[in-house]
Amino acid sequence: MEVLKRGLVLLMVFMVFQRGEGQLFENFYRGTCPNLEMIVKQVVSTKFSQTFVTIPATLRLFFHDCFVEGCDASVMIASPNGDAEKDAQDNLSLAGDGFDTVIKAKQAVEKQCPGIVSCADILALAARDVVVLAGGPSWEVELGRRDGLVSQASKVAGNLPDPEFNLVQLNTIFAKNNLTQFDMIALSGAHTLGFSHCNRFSNRLYSSSSPVVDPSLDPNYAQQLMQACPQNVDPSIAINMDPETPRTFDNVYYQNLVSGKGLFTSDEVLFSDPASQPTGRCTSGSKLICNSPLGQKFELRKKMEIIGRCFTLFILVIILRVGEGKLSQAFYNSTCPNVESIGCDASIMIASPNGDAEKDAPDNLSLAGDGFDTVIKAKKAVEAKCPKVVSCADILAIATRDVIVLAGGPSFEVELGRRDGLVSKASSVAGQLPGPNFNLSQLNSMFAQHNLTQTDMIALSGTHTVGFSHCSRFANRLYSFSPSSPVDPDLDPTYVKQLKQACPQNVDPSIAINMDPVTPRTFDNKYFKNLVAKKGLFTSDEVLYTNRTSRPTVVRFSKKQNVFKEAFITAMRKLGRVGVKTDRGMLVALANSGIRVIVSIPNEQLLGIGQSNSLQLIGSLGTSLHIILQPTSRQFVLVPRF
Repeated sequence: MEVLKRGLVLLMVFMVFQRGEGQLFENFYRGTCPNLEMIVKQVVSTKFSQTFVTIPATLRLFFHDCFVEGCDASVMIASPNGDAEKDAQDNLSLAGDGFDTVIKAKQAVEKQCPGIVSCADILALAARDVVVLAGGPSWEVELGRRDGLVSQASKVAGNLPDPEFNLVQLNTIFAKNNLTQFDMIALSGAHTLGFSHCNRFSNRLYSSSSPVVDPSLDPNYAQQLMQACPQNVDPSIAINMDPETPRTFDNVYYQNLVSGKGLFTSDEVLFSDPASQPTGRCTSGSKLICNSPLGQKFELRKKMEIIGRCFTLFILVIILRVGEGKLSQAFYNSTCPNVESIGCDASIMIASPNGDAEKDAPDNLSLAGDGFDTVIKAKKAVEAKCPKVVSCADILAIATRDVIVLAGGPSFEVELGRRDGLVSKASSVAGQLPGPNFNLSQLNSMFAQHNLTQTDMIALSGTHTVGFSHCSRFANRLYSFSPSSPVDPDLDPTYVKQLKQACPQNVDPSIAINMDPVTPRTFDNKYFKNLVAKKGLFTSDEVLYTNRTSRPTVVRFSKKQNVFKEAFITAMRKLGRVGVKTDRGMLVALANSGIRVIVSIPNEQLLGIGQSNSLQLIGSLGTSLHIILQPTSRQFVLVPRF
């Protein structure tokens, strides 16, 4: 048995495909606890029959757990010293019925599957089940979380949204967990259930300044709240957060916001702030709730309107693994330690004899050959030192960081471990890249598809401080902007004259000019200063300044280069995680399809496991697979577990 344990430890540490740690699977317990979901559902249903508070209490418990140190059930840990997460001031209002639900479900699961299922996974399942019981949508819960072993009250402060937060503060705290503004608004929809104590919103009713009552509150609703929560009321008194349908998971919460009936300042600001108001209107506009099947990318039923996207996103967000790590800065430490000094999925590098690869798409035809040449030469150099180890995707990520540094920009650690894509289609490109005439909403929507916030988008746009553009990409701003004004009035007149001289009408399409007319060879914040001076080359550049919701970020970046560079590093690291492919995910997919997958590993990684030629150690990857370890043949064999 000790040999088995040692073998499995080495399996987890050394197998190449395990580098993509943090991945979850819907069928994680299929072979070890096949009735898990039914057990949890029965316990949750029984608890619900005893008290409705089960629903909001469990859902809120899940949110509070995930926002502090990730979805690891550390909020469940008790401390004799009163210093665990649950003892923090922000968590004292968590209803006991949420904890009781998870504890009872854990006890029931342990009877059938002792020592197998984590509390973190049980909490995630219970959160889904209470939403369904309240009339909300169902979804497949990805499983495989491990329970946290550390729970500290000191970790909670500053990691949970406050009822008085404004939109910027809300976006900031959600962005820390890779959640966009759209995600935040969708998750706020959970306030259609549950209750709040009076002291959490009393400042909106009894302010010491004028006006005494928050003017954004509907007067009738304010009066209703004052009757339920008079001044100096017992702090244990609580009222429903949704005054209309407090026991139903629906979109009435958003209709309440439109009517001035958001209980918290952080609720009502979603509608009162112009930057989030369109989404608030979207979610209030229909009673439909999307119940469509979910995958990494969801599809909507044909007749679903925008509200379907809003509530489907709620489902996607609730199953997110907060802080999930798929890449590692140390990925090649043992296999190619000098990779960075030598030199999504790099599918753009693939060539097709039929001219139908990604690089052949119209939006990619302007990509300069020097970029491809850089990666190809770097790949050759890496192969000379570390053959068949490093992916083109990782080489491209490293090269991108290095060219930024060469241009005077910031350096940063590049997370590694991407696998190269095997498919490259020109047809996949259309509609996936921002156009030079995009407005702010279009830009935000496209970047949000990749979990990038508006701040990330603006910071990444700063790369336009280097490089060039062909005249055809902005000619409409000079010669055909509108019937009344051939020239875009948002362009500086002197800059217009300069552009027309470089790009006269019907100019050779191969002619290109610098995107940054001031410091085109330096990575700095001059791009943002150009926007303020009306010298943004594309409409999609200048709109970042002309639109009042994005203007403050542009102004801040233009004044403080260090703030821009810090935001740029954050955005680049997030961009580098978009759609990554890892060995583990690819091998699991193959093996689960019934294909026998054999993974060879070096001899030195098997030292200490055992010397017998007949030794086979059977472990579990925590999925539906068997892993057979064969030390003497230097192989792992993955086969489906049926």
